[in-house]
Amino acid sequence: MQLLKDKNICLYLIYQFLFGLYPIIPIMSLYFLAKNLSFGDIGILFAVFSISGFAFEIPTGYLGDKFGRKNSVMVGLLILGITSFIWTLLSTTLSFAIFAAVWMLGLAFISGSFEGYIYDYLKTTKRESIYDKLVSLSGTVSYLAGAIGSIIGAYIFSININYPYYLLGVLFIVCIGVVALMLPDTKQNDADFQDELHVFSGMKQIIRNKSILWITLYVALLFGFFSFFRGSIDKPFILSLNLFDVKWLGVFVAISMLIQSAFMSQFAKIKERLGENGLILLYLCTSSIPLIIMSYSYGLLALFAITIFYTNESFQGALINSFCQKHIPSKIRATTLSSINVYLNIFGAASALGAGYLFNIVTIRTGLQIAF
Repeated sequence: MQLLKDKNICLYLIYQFLFGLYPIIPIMSLYFLAKNLSFGDIGILFAVFSISGFAFEIPTGYLGDKFGRKNSVMVGLLILGITSFIWTLLSTTLSFAIFAAVWMLGLAFISGSFEGYIYDYLKTTKRESIYDKLVSLSGTVSYLAGAIGSIIGAYIFSININYPYYLLGVLFIVCIGVVALMLPDTKQNDADFQDELHVFSGMKQIIRNKSILWITLYVALLFGFFSFFRGSIDKPFILSLNLFDVKWLGVFVAISMLIQSAFMSQFAKIKERLGENGLILLYLCTSSIPLIIMSYSYGLLALFAITIFYTNESFQGALINSFCQKHIPSKIRATTLSSINVYLNIFGAASALGAGYLFNIVTIRTGLQIAF
């Protein structure tokens, strides 16, 4: 494939694989429960994740555009690496909440900046037309890595609940080395920013451009509950089906991520065949119908429904990046992409806080009906 002949793209894909391993995916909610947190406490943490994302996304996007997106990514990885090790020492809701905010600071330095870096790299080499193909390929690599990481994460969690976070910290540090080998991006000077870039330039760009505004609100509304579900309710729900124990939970998550990987490998083709509206309708169906199936079914049917629901994770980033990049000026790319995440975090915070207390009051199945 032509993309794989490019050293910079290959390094990017290596980064996507290492970062995508993310061994805490199948055990995050179980880890919180093992630390004696309730669903309400978990809801508070996810609200902190989202509110912190809201607070940090715009300034970190601005700094990425101002001082270099590659530098921004490396700072974010360093913060995440250190926080991963500190995370294992925490025991109270307050301490987790504080470092959840620090965690989101690290992610905020990365989000928007790397996507902006890659799109502008392709644009500089006059290959932005293949961006959808790279979105498909990088998504495929990321979810394939996630499948492997899920198996590893669940297994080592069964040995020691802190091991997945130790491994994650090491992976973040290795990712810094990979990113350091990539080509530098251009640092903008003050004259370039005088008219176009300021902290809220991304927010203004979203309001001005109806295409960006519409897709941002659409994804924010549909993805708000999903982010909470994936980090809190899903694993207890799966284990309640009594089909397997926690060791095999990683295998199931791996299989679901392989399905996501297969979907992402076809993203560019699906978008070309269905068109933008058709793709969005497909997302709507996979976001809603599985919820009602899960709330009434048991056994393998419920497991199948949750697998379909998981495919939404691959939709979010792909929709934002594929639909919005072409509408964003290069000078404010990271700032605008970060501003989009602000809207996602606002709805995520509201959803997490509300859902967390809801699931303390009602059963998981009733809560899924309400979510539907």
